[in-house]
Amino acid sequence: CLAFGNADLAGRITASHPTGYSLAAAIERDGFIRAEAFCSWCVEETRFDTLNEYLQGSFGAEQVLVMERQNDFCRFKVRSSTEEVKLSKMFALIEEVKTKIHIREYSVSQTTLEQIFNSFASQQEEEQGVARGVYQGN
Repeated sequence: CLAFGNADLAGRITASHPTGYSLAAAIERDGFIRAEAFCSWCVEETRFDTLNEYLQGSFGAEQVLVMERQNDFCRFKVRSSTEEVKLSKMFALIEEVKTKIHIREYSVSQTTLEQIFNSFASQQEEEQGVARGVYQGN
């Protein structure tokens, strides 16, 4: 990992890391990692770190959340405490760096009503007993 300029990458090769788990499994199963797989993984991790740091630098570290990550796919949630995050700004920021960090495809969208509903629903506590005003026959 040090040869790729980031010795910290070695700490990500664990069963609990979203992308390092595949390398950890190969080490456990085979006792080694193929050089091609390792190099590819290091490049993807470096690109992810670059994008994450870029977004955090643009919006603030507290405003950028990694929602999903699988191999070369990642999904971020970007919030702003001071103003609305405009889609045009997001497109401009990604276009500015997509060649540098080798982004092949991307999409930008606002949070949907379904996502908002699901977020609220996941935070609700289950009611115990019968709700007031509801008849429960014996």
